[in-house]
Amino acid sequence: MVVELPQRFLQWNYFPRRVLAKNLIEGKHEKDMTKFFLESTRHTPALCTAFQKSDGTIHVNAKIVGVGYVPKEEFLKEAIEEFQGHLKQFDVALARAKKEGAKESVLVECRKNAMRLFLKHLYLEPEKAKLRIDFTKLSTVELTLSKPHSSKHTWRILQKSQTACLLFYRPPNLSFEVRGWIEIHENGLYHNFVNLMHDVFHYAPPEKRRLRRPVYIFNVEEVYDNSPNPEAFGVRIA
Repeated sequence: MVVELPQRFLQWNYFPRRVLAKNLIEGKHEKDMTKFFLESTRHTPALCTAFQKSDGTIHVNAKIVGVGYVPKEEFLKEAIEEFQGHLKQFDVALARAKKEGAKESVLVECRKNAMRLFLKHLYLEPEKAKLRIDFTKLSTVELTLSKPHSSKHTWRILQKSQTACLLFYRPPNLSFEVRGWIEIHENGLYHNFVNLMHDVFHYAPPEKRRLRRPVYIFNVEEVYDNSPNPEAFGVRIA
Protein backbone atom coordinates (compact mmCIF):
# COMPACT_ATOMS: atom_id res chain seq x y z
CA MET A 1 0.00 0.00 0.00
CA VAL A 2 1.39 3.41 -0.94
CA VAL A 3 1.73 6.23 1.59
CA GLU A 4 2.34 9.95 1.26
CA LEU A 5 5.77 11.34 1.96
CA PRO A 6 5.61 12.79 5.50
CA GLN A 7 6.02 16.44 6.38
CA ARG A 8 9.35 15.83 8.13
CA PHE A 9 10.74 14.68 4.79
CA LEU A 10 8.93 17.25 2.62
CA GLN A 11 10.06 20.17 4.77
CA TRP A 12 13.64 19.24 3.91
CA ASN A 13 13.30 17.75 0.43
CA TYR A 14 10.35 19.33 -1.39
CA PHE A 15 9.56 22.84 -0.15
CA PRO A 16 13.15 24.20 -0.23
CA ARG A 17 13.28 23.30 -3.93
CA ARG A 18 10.98 26.27 -4.51
CA VAL A 19 13.56 28.56 -2.88
CA LEU A 20 16.35 26.96 -4.93
CA ALA A 21 14.39 27.50 -8.16
CA LYS A 22 13.90 31.18 -7.31
CA ASN A 23 17.61 31.53 -6.53
CA LEU A 24 18.47 30.04 -9.92
CA ILE A 25 16.19 32.51 -11.68
CA GLU A 26 17.75 35.44 -9.80
CA GLY A 27 21.33 34.16 -10.09
CA LYS A 28 21.72 34.11 -6.30
CA HIS A 29 23.05 30.53 -6.25
CA GLU A 30 26.29 31.77 -7.82
CA LYS A 31 27.16 33.74 -4.68
CA ASP A 32 27.92 30.53 -2.77
CA MET A 33 28.37 27.54 -5.07
CA THR A 34 29.46 25.31 -2.18
CA LYS A 35 26.10 25.83 -0.50
CA PHE A 36 24.35 25.35 -3.85
CA PHE A 37 25.98 21.94 -4.34
CA LEU A 38 25.10 20.95 -0.77
CA GLU A 39 21.48 21.99 -1.30
CA SER A 40 21.41 19.92 -4.49
CA THR A 41 21.62 16.71 -2.43
CA ARG A 42 17.84 16.94 -2.11
CA HIS A 43 17.75 15.90 -5.76
CA THR A 44 20.40 13.15 -5.80
CA PRO A 45 19.71 10.08 -3.62
CA ALA A 46 21.15 6.61 -4.16
CA LEU A 47 18.69 4.27 -5.86
CA CYS A 48 19.21 0.80 -4.40
CA THR A 49 17.90 -2.35 -6.12
CA ALA A 50 18.38 -6.10 -5.69
CA PHE A 51 17.12 -9.52 -6.75
CA GLN A 52 17.75 -13.12 -5.74
CA LYS A 53 19.63 -15.27 -8.25
CA SER A 54 18.70 -18.90 -8.95
CA ASP A 55 21.56 -20.09 -6.70
CA GLY A 56 20.14 -18.11 -3.76
CA THR A 57 22.73 -15.33 -3.79
CA ILE A 58 21.59 -11.71 -3.87
CA HIS A 59 22.65 -9.34 -6.65
CA VAL A 60 22.56 -5.74 -5.40
CA ASN A 61 23.21 -2.37 -6.98
CA ALA A 62 23.13 1.30 -6.00
CA LYS A 63 23.60 4.40 -8.11
CA ILE A 64 23.12 8.13 -7.66
CA VAL A 65 20.11 9.42 -9.59
CA GLY A 66 18.29 12.71 -10.03
CA VAL A 67 14.87 12.39 -8.41
CA GLY A 68 11.88 14.67 -8.91
CA TYR A 69 8.20 14.95 -8.09
CA VAL A 70 5.18 14.55 -10.35
CA PRO A 71 1.82 16.33 -10.47
CA LYS A 72 -1.35 14.34 -9.98
CA GLU A 73 -2.48 12.70 -13.22
CA GLU A 74 -5.20 15.25 -13.97
CA PHE A 75 -2.57 18.04 -14.13
CA LEU A 76 0.04 16.26 -16.25
CA LYS A 77 -1.30 17.12 -19.69
CA GLU A 78 -1.30 20.88 -19.05
CA ALA A 79 2.28 20.76 -17.78
CA ILE A 80 3.44 18.62 -20.70
CA GLU A 81 2.04 21.10 -23.22
CA GLU A 82 3.83 24.03 -21.57
CA PHE A 83 7.15 22.19 -21.29
CA GLN A 84 6.91 21.18 -24.95
CA GLY A 85 6.25 24.80 -25.90
CA HIS A 86 9.30 25.85 -23.88
CA LEU A 87 11.55 23.42 -25.77
CA LYS A 88 10.24 24.48 -29.17
CA GLN A 89 10.86 28.13 -28.30
CA PHE A 90 14.46 27.52 -27.24
CA ASP A 91 15.20 25.16 -30.14
CA VAL A 92 14.53 28.14 -32.41
CA ALA A 93 16.43 30.58 -30.19
CA LEU A 94 19.52 28.34 -30.04
CA ALA A 95 19.49 27.77 -33.80
CA ARG A 96 19.66 31.55 -34.24
CA ALA A 97 22.21 32.00 -31.45
CA LYS A 98 24.72 29.69 -33.14
CA LYS A 99 24.89 32.19 -35.97
CA GLU A 100 25.01 35.18 -33.65
CA GLY A 101 27.54 33.69 -31.18
CA ALA A 102 25.18 34.05 -28.24
CA LYS A 103 24.47 30.40 -27.40
CA GLU A 104 25.53 30.64 -23.74
CA SER A 105 23.20 33.53 -22.90
CA VAL A 106 20.29 31.68 -24.55
CA LEU A 107 21.04 28.58 -22.45
CA VAL A 108 21.06 30.70 -19.28
CA GLU A 109 17.65 32.15 -20.17
CA CYS A 110 16.44 28.65 -21.10
CA ARG A 111 17.27 27.39 -17.61
CA LYS A 112 15.65 30.39 -15.94
CA ASN A 113 12.48 29.85 -17.96
CA ALA A 114 12.55 26.16 -17.03
CA MET A 115 12.65 27.16 -13.36
CA ARG A 116 9.62 29.42 -13.89
CA LEU A 117 7.74 26.42 -15.28
CA PHE A 118 8.84 24.31 -12.31
CA LEU A 119 7.51 26.97 -9.95
CA LYS A 120 4.20 26.96 -11.82
CA HIS A 121 3.68 23.22 -12.16
CA LEU A 122 5.91 21.41 -9.67
CA TYR A 123 7.36 23.33 -6.73
CA LEU A 124 4.32 24.98 -5.25
CA GLU A 125 3.29 26.71 -2.05
CA PRO A 126 2.00 24.29 0.63
CA GLU A 127 -1.76 24.56 0.10
CA LYS A 128 -1.50 24.40 -3.68
CA ALA A 129 1.04 21.58 -3.53
CA LYS A 130 -1.37 19.50 -1.45
CA LEU A 131 -3.96 19.77 -4.22
CA ARG A 132 -1.74 19.31 -7.28
CA ILE A 133 1.32 17.18 -6.40
CA ASP A 134 1.20 13.40 -5.92
CA PHE A 135 3.28 12.90 -2.80
CA THR A 136 2.99 9.11 -3.02
CA LYS A 137 5.42 9.12 -5.96
CA LEU A 138 8.93 10.15 -6.94
CA SER A 139 10.45 9.90 -10.41
CA THR A 140 13.68 9.55 -12.34
CA VAL A 141 14.87 8.88 -15.91
CA GLU A 142 16.97 5.89 -16.99
CA LEU A 143 19.68 7.44 -19.17
CA THR A 144 21.94 4.42 -19.72
CA LEU A 145 20.16 2.34 -22.38
CA SER A 146 21.67 4.31 -25.26
CA LYS A 147 25.20 4.06 -23.81
CA PRO A 148 26.99 0.87 -25.01
CA HIS A 149 29.66 1.07 -22.30
CA SER A 150 27.14 1.19 -19.41
CA SER A 151 26.62 -1.85 -17.16
CA LYS A 152 22.87 -1.09 -17.04
CA HIS A 153 22.72 -2.82 -13.64
CA THR A 154 19.61 -1.00 -12.42
CA TRP A 155 17.68 -1.65 -15.63
CA ARG A 156 18.55 -5.35 -15.60
CA ILE A 157 17.67 -5.80 -11.95
CA LEU A 158 14.31 -4.07 -12.40
CA GLN A 159 13.35 -6.63 -15.04
CA LYS A 160 13.41 -9.21 -12.22
CA SER A 161 12.42 -7.27 -9.09
CA GLN A 162 10.74 -3.86 -8.78
CA THR A 163 11.36 -3.47 -5.04
CA ALA A 164 13.68 -0.53 -4.41
CA CYS A 165 14.96 1.97 -1.88
CA LEU A 166 16.03 5.61 -2.17
CA LEU A 167 18.70 6.72 0.29
CA PHE A 168 18.98 10.50 0.75
CA TYR A 169 21.98 12.00 2.53
CA ARG A 170 23.03 15.58 3.21
CA PRO A 171 26.33 16.06 5.05
CA PRO A 172 27.02 16.01 7.85
CA ASN A 173 24.07 14.40 9.60
CA LEU A 174 20.78 14.25 7.68
CA SER A 175 19.54 11.07 6.03
CA PHE A 176 16.20 9.60 4.91
CA GLU A 177 15.39 6.15 3.56
CA VAL A 178 12.37 5.84 1.27
CA ARG A 179 11.22 2.30 0.46
CA GLY A 180 8.79 1.22 -2.23
CA TRP A 181 8.42 -0.28 -5.68
CA ILE A 182 9.07 0.95 -9.20
CA GLU A 183 6.85 1.15 -12.28
CA ILE A 184 8.67 1.36 -15.62
CA HIS A 185 7.09 3.71 -18.17
CA GLU A 186 8.26 3.76 -21.80
CA ASN A 187 5.34 5.83 -23.08
CA GLY A 188 2.35 7.76 -21.77
CA LEU A 189 1.92 10.83 -19.58
CA TYR A 190 4.47 10.02 -16.89
CA HIS A 191 7.09 9.12 -19.49
CA ASN A 192 6.51 12.37 -21.36
CA PHE A 193 6.44 14.58 -18.29
CA VAL A 194 9.52 13.22 -16.52
CA ASN A 195 11.61 13.26 -19.69
CA LEU A 196 10.50 16.84 -20.32
CA MET A 197 11.52 17.84 -16.79
CA HIS A 198 15.00 16.56 -17.53
CA ASP A 199 15.16 18.12 -20.98
CA VAL A 200 13.97 21.61 -20.10
CA PHE A 201 16.40 21.93 -17.18
CA HIS A 202 19.48 20.51 -18.92
CA TYR A 203 18.32 21.52 -22.41
CA ALA A 204 18.63 18.27 -24.30
CA PRO A 205 18.80 18.92 -28.06
CA PRO A 206 16.21 17.23 -30.32
CA GLU A 207 18.44 14.26 -31.22
CA LYS A 208 18.91 13.38 -27.52
CA ARG A 209 15.14 13.45 -26.98
CA ARG A 210 14.73 10.64 -29.49
CA LEU A 211 16.85 8.22 -27.44
CA ARG A 212 15.23 5.39 -25.51
CA ARG A 213 14.88 6.75 -21.96
CA PRO A 214 12.44 4.84 -19.76
CA VAL A 215 11.01 6.58 -16.71
CA TYR A 216 10.93 5.04 -13.24
CA ILE A 217 7.97 6.02 -11.08
CA PHE A 218 8.84 5.17 -7.49
CA ASN A 219 5.76 4.36 -5.37
CA VAL A 220 6.34 5.17 -1.69
CA GLU A 221 5.51 2.45 0.86
CA GLU A 222 7.67 3.34 3.89
CA VAL A 223 9.83 6.28 4.99
CA TYR A 224 12.51 6.25 7.71
CA ASP A 225 14.50 9.07 9.27
CA ASN A 226 18.04 7.68 9.53
CA SER A 227 19.63 10.89 10.82
CA PRO A 228 21.86 10.51 13.90
CA ASN A 229 19.70 12.37 16.39
CA PRO A 230 17.45 11.28 19.30
CA GLU A 231 14.24 11.49 17.21
CA ALA A 232 15.67 9.41 14.37
CA PHE A 233 18.27 6.64 14.07
CA GLY A 234 16.02 4.63 11.76
CA VAL A 235 12.60 5.58 13.13
CA ARG A 236 9.76 4.97 10.71
CA ILE A 237 7.91 8.24 9.95
CA ALA A 238 5.46 7.01 7.25
